[in-house]
Amino acid sequence: MTKTRELTPFERGEIVGLYKGSHNITNISKTLDIPRSTVNDVIVKWKKDGLTSSSPWSGRPPIMNDRDQRHLNRLIRDDRQQSVEDLTKKFKEMGLKSVSTATIRRNLYELGYHGRAGVRKPFVSEQNRLKRLSWCKERKNWEKEWENVVWNDESQYLLFQNDSNHWVWRKHKEKYDVDCLLPTVKQGSPGIMVWGTFISNKIGPLVIIRENINAKKYLEILQEHLLPFFVSLGNENEYIFQNDNAPVHRANIVTDWKNENSINFFP
Repeated sequence: MTKTRELTPFERGEIVGLYKGSHNITNISKTLDIPRSTVNDVIVKWKKDGLTSSSPWSGRPPIMNDRDQRHLNRLIRDDRQQSVEDLTKKFKEMGLKSVSTATIRRNLYELGYHGRAGVRKPFVSEQNRLKRLSWCKERKNWEKEWENVVWNDESQYLLFQNDSNHWVWRKHKEKYDVDCLLPTVKQGSPGIMVWGTFISNKIGPLVIIRENINAKKYLEILQEHLLPFFVSLGNENEYIFQNDNAPVHRANIVTDWKNENSINFFP
């Protein structure tokens, strides 16, 4: 069985502190990303001796110490898609210890990193991430209000997808961290585009778009498909129309049409 890494005094203190704060062993393990058995051992020793320090380890000392692991941690966070070979080379170039790829890989595991297929998500700039966060905070207390939102968007389904996996080094709870994602962009593969709309308790029409979408085409879809759906809901003034900030959605002729038809929409 592979020996787990030695916990730092700070980590042991965190475990005891959380335990004294009425957290159970399972919760502490998940919060700190430390094996449950290790958490239990620290708590048992603290109850018995009143100490958080560990007994000296026997055998050969580890090749990489805490300082080396801190350097490795910084290197991997600079680029989650680096190979172990590249990390080993950079580690040596920094004037640190000359270690093997096996040592680097083992220490990555000890730090909690594992190679996983990166999650593909549309690219979002830092500025737009902040705008989205602000938008969400303004509506964080909404409950029943969401039932009156009419959602809609276009979606493209491609005939050929790029399914090749790109691996990233990440910890257990970092699956959707920004630097662990693989940004995607629109591709030129042939496919089909559709527009659809729905509300909390009703599905609207699904429209196949057989030509390039522009402001004029989008307005045509709203006029022929969205407006009848709004009317079918009754009391249409109570509902909020949602669309993203795609250029065709923000075109002047589209905004004018919404105002002329008294359609409430998110700013």
